[in-house]
Amino acid sequence: MKFHRVLLFTTIQMDITPVGDDIHILLTGGDNHRIGCTAFSVPRIVDPAEVPADTIQCDTTVIKSDDNADASFCAYVAENIAKQTSQRTLCTGGVYVDNPDEHQLDKLYENIDEMIQDWANFLID
Repeated sequence: MKFHRVLLFTTIQMDITPVGDDIHILLTGGDNHRIGCTAFSVPRIVDPAEVPADTIQCDTTVIKSDDNADASFCAYVAENIAKQTSQRTLCTGGVYVDNPDEHQLDKLYENIDEMIQDWANFLID
């Protein structure tokens, strides 16, 4: 399932594909199109005495090609989807925006959150 957002300074796309009991997400956008990061999140059972019962924790592994924001975007997406679904989640991506300011980063995260919510709403309907 594909989700697409057009922002004033760039576009982003999230393609979410079930793979058996797992989930793969391809996150793309920005000025250059290439893969710069992969994040793999695995939900884990935690002791209810340590955290609230409705909290799901994840172990996340990140592989990145260089220092860029892709690592944080991919990890953010993988962890959020894994926590919502309790499924192992792999996010591969390349979102490159040249020298984004704080407002642009906030807008990217806001739109990523909206795409995740759109996907979650589709699952419920």
